[in-house]
Amino acid sequence: MGVIGVAAGAATLTAIAAATTAGVVVAKKAIHPRPKRTVTVVDVDVDVDVITVPSDDQTRCPGEYRVYFHDGQHSILVGDVLDDDGRHVRRTILGEPATVPTADDKLVWSGYLLDTPASVSASFEEVAIAADGDTRKAWYFPVEGATTWAIHVHGIHSGRQAILRAVPDTLSAGMSSLVIGYRGDVEDGRGLPATFGTDEWHDLDAAMRYAVDHGAQHLVLVGWSMGATIALHAAARSTLRNRIDAMILVCPALDWFAALRAGASKAGFPGFLGSLGALTLTIPGLARFAGLRKAIPVRWMRPTPPAGLPILLVHSSGDRDVPLEVSKRFAASPGALATLVEIAPCPHGMELNREPELFHRSIARFFSSTSALSGAAGVHE
Repeated sequence: MGVIGVAAGAATLTAIAAATTAGVVVAKKAIHPRPKRTVTVVDVDVDVDVITVPSDDQTRCPGEYRVYFHDGQHSILVGDVLDDDGRHVRRTILGEPATVPTADDKLVWSGYLLDTPASVSASFEEVAIAADGDTRKAWYFPVEGATTWAIHVHGIHSGRQAILRAVPDTLSAGMSSLVIGYRGDVEDGRGLPATFGTDEWHDLDAAMRYAVDHGAQHLVLVGWSMGATIALHAAARSTLRNRIDAMILVCPALDWFAALRAGASKAGFPGFLGSLGALTLTIPGLARFAGLRKAIPVRWMRPTPPAGLPILLVHSSGDRDVPLEVSKRFAASPGALATLVEIAPCPHGMELNREPELFHRSIARFFSSTSALSGAAGVHE
């Protein structure tokens, strides 16, 4: 081998090493918990109940939102945009909060309009669900005489409070509702890496068993973001999958290669780095470097719709974390019985906040048009 050949070989090895390192770094960032993004308060005028914050895709999006401050000890609800000059946004402070933020406070912006179970219903209890030798907490909202239970599953690096806002939809439909946690979420406390549903679905499976053991004959799964991935794995693999009559998937993560590409682009990096990160998680040796005990099977990174199972997808065209195009392809998949409701542009997970009337109306219409939920039991394999 000549000098040129040696140089070319060295260059190839260097490129491979660089790509491998980049893939591991991206994969680590994707699966491990990260600090919540914050915005800094510019001004608060308590005389007119107005807060001013920097303008960005999140803070200028129409709708009502809950913002947390003082390390999450306090929160307020903010209303629609009063004005936006491109640098700063002014929004109304709703209600009469006992504590309000002040200039320079750090805010965590959220869509959690309802953030305690008591704000959903006075009739709830916290229950314990055994799963794989551990115990997961869940909030149970009973409906007297209900034989259909809805199980709500939150997204990656999140917690149960994130999805309380959709529980009134399932309660209104006459379904007892269970809001579950799972291994590695913010309430777990162990800092476990996310496995994109590969391990987490077992906790949903345990919740499904709990519901059936307590009187559920039919199940509806409601999954947000990675919660959608978890729900699809359960629908494909659970021994109770024939009890699932329908699914509602909000801002669903249906293709983790696409999600990590979108995440890289959003952070200002080339999208292919996201693809490298996703690929890393499917290769046994590299997955361990990233922090996983075992690699994720490639096919699990892109779950497919269960044939004949009614699915409602609710997704925004403005989602920069999980591309809407993936939901469109999913809904058009052969054998899919999926309806896609497209919400006006908003950040990931803010669909209900952006168009609440369309969100609630779409779910009510979906329930009324799904025969299994109108009294006729359905079996789905």
